[in-house]
Amino acid sequence: MASGNATRRAPARPGSRPAVRSAAAPAVRSALVAAAPVAVVLVAQLTLFPAPLGVWLQGAVLGLPGALMAVGLALVYRLNRIVNFAQGDLGSAPAVLAYGLIALSGVDYFLGLLTGLAAVILLTVGIEVTIVRRFVRAPRLILTVATIGLSQALVVVALLIPRLWGNVPIGTASIGFPWHVRVSLSPVVFDADSFVALVVVPLVLGTVAVWSKRTEVGIAARATGDRRDLAAMVGIPVNRLQTITWVVAGTLSFLGIFLKAAIVGLPLDPTFSLVALVSALAALALGGFTHLVRVAVAAVAVGILEQGVAWDDPARPTLVLAVLAAVVVIGLVLARAGSADRGRGEDADWSLISGVRPLSPALARLPEVRSARVLALVAGAAALATVPLWAGPGVLLELSTLAVLAMVGCSVVVLTGWSGQVSLGQMSFAAVGAVVGAVTLVDGRWDLSLALPAAGLAAGLAAVAVGLPTLRRGGIFVAVTTLAFALAASGYLLDRAEFGWIPAGQLTGVALFGMRIGSERSVFFLCVGVTALTLVAMDGLRSSRIGRVWRAAGANGRAASGYGISPARAILGSFAVSGFLAGVAGCLLVVVNQQYVETPYDVTQSLAVFTATVVGGLGSATGAVVGALLVEGSSVFLPPSWQLFPLAAGVLIVLVAFPGGVAGLLFRGRDRLAGLADRRRGPASAGTAPGTGRTGSAAPSTPDAGAGQAPVVAPS
Repeated sequence: MASGNATRRAPARPGSRPAVRSAAAPAVRSALVAAAPVAVVLVAQLTLFPAPLGVWLQGAVLGLPGALMAVGLALVYRLNRIVNFAQGDLGSAPAVLAYGLIALSGVDYFLGLLTGLAAVILLTVGIEVTIVRRFVRAPRLILTVATIGLSQALVVVALLIPRLWGNVPIGTASIGFPWHVRVSLSPVVFDADSFVALVVVPLVLGTVAVWSKRTEVGIAARATGDRRDLAAMVGIPVNRLQTITWVVAGTLSFLGIFLKAAIVGLPLDPTFSLVALVSALAALALGGFTHLVRVAVAAVAVGILEQGVAWDDPARPTLVLAVLAAVVVIGLVLARAGSADRGRGEDADWSLISGVRPLSPALARLPEVRSARVLALVAGAAALATVPLWAGPGVLLELSTLAVLAMVGCSVVVLTGWSGQVSLGQMSFAAVGAVVGAVTLVDGRWDLSLALPAAGLAAGLAAVAVGLPTLRRGGIFVAVTTLAFALAASGYLLDRAEFGWIPAGQLTGVALFGMRIGSERSVFFLCVGVTALTLVAMDGLRSSRIGRVWRAAGANGRAASGYGISPARAILGSFAVSGFLAGVAGCLLVVVNQQYVETPYDVTQSLAVFTATVVGGLGSATGAVVGALLVEGSSVFLPPSWQLFPLAAGVLIVLVAFPGGVAGLLFRGRDRLAGLADRRRGPASAGTAPGTGRTGSAAPSTPDAGAGQAPVVAPS
């Protein structure tokens, strides 16, 4: 019996080795897949941008503070499933405060550092309690848009803090660790601040790793994620966990900016934190979004790549922006499908659909409504026609710019308000159209009737190219990709200092269908006319089958697929039309400015146009016009350091009080007035629902197709 059992067991022993190998194979394969993105970055640096050992080590040193910010992004993403676009700005304002105290007030290094730490903790707790917690049960994209508004508000704070020291430019000051250490590794000299980063960052990252994996709070924060309600039901203090996580993320951001500023200085400008954010986003994408160790290693690799690019071509310092954008896209493409699809399956969480119901035909036929509409159109046309009689050249220039920005806002409405794809790079698409417009008008002497469509087509193609990598991902990946493109386009790809073929001369003569357009008055009427045509086209497009398909695909892609709609094709179509509108606007802006200049198309302007359109209302072209008024008004009436503040505050107020934006309030008032006119005509009115005495079409404006509903269009 014993021998029989032994005989039966014997074949199992040699057979166990293949079982072990088969069990280990997936782990090895997973490790190789995880390491592949970082390996691609390092191989690209070694082959395309080779650098000496000293520069390579400097990149690793500068990548370590970037790892702190990237890990903070990963912590917030793991808990809230959003990309915190205010991550860099959470640390920048306290870092500027600490930097100024040490460099300009003579405060002790460690006391200034502790002051900055206290400031970031208080700031992050206040933001989490008053803003983040308010939106935590809203769709994830709403919270993401709130972080964009927070980012702009914190940029204003960071720009205003140096005023505590008067007119002393804080960028010229420097701080240093109070120990004198200098080690030369040609061609780089490493000082004490470099060694502080080498010691402090690994200790901080190790502490965060232990906190995340070994402590009850960290384990609970990891386990919460998508299961927030379930975690609360089993007694986990979800709000407290969220506060702690955001405080840890904000502290990491502060330490990263402070340590890096001690090494390379504090280049304080509105894009300072955006560049740091895009570097962290590249590491986040390469690291798989949730794995802290991979994200940290990827951040160091990105830092090495940045220094390699700067060393290999020092005459083109902005080339690194284009490289970072490419790394972000590569990271998104190489990211594991499982981590991306987890968010993709819940379309409602990533939708900003905000439609406006038109009046019913019965109400629209009421004499009072028709008269009010005609009166409004006549009054508007008369007001625009009389503007040149009282406005000077400067005012006409500002009003022409406002009309162009309204067109860019319409492109945001198409892509974000209707298709649910958050784009943070619309002014970069406008820049593509502006460059094409400058080439055709300045060099080619084309007629505007040909230059405007050419600019629109070029920008539409660029928008489709940017949208293609995000089709399978959707959601927040669109915002990340378009932000990276905006930074690369404004900093490098469309910069005349980098590419001499972009015309630098002024327009000597512009004609539309052979009629010369040279005066400020004719330019004003040109911009207003094209914008009016855009508004008419938007109205027709929204009520057409294509517009309904876009809104259906944006609201619920899976449900739309069940009705025979291709969400990918619909989204690409919205990218193309949105890019076309932005490109035409960019070409018009060249006519307004009489040349191509980069300033109106930088990444901060893209963020300003997006947030202004959110405030105005994403559901209709009316919101785009209101948003343009906000953007242009901020630039005219406020100093540069304050221009982003009303837009940032407006986004937060709109998201809290009236998600439909200012235009939503206007349409709500229209509905009430129409309903009042209908009731005054009595029960015999054609718009009255039988047996109720009330109209069913005068309800407040609501989305056409919300999350989980059937698409608003049936297949043809």
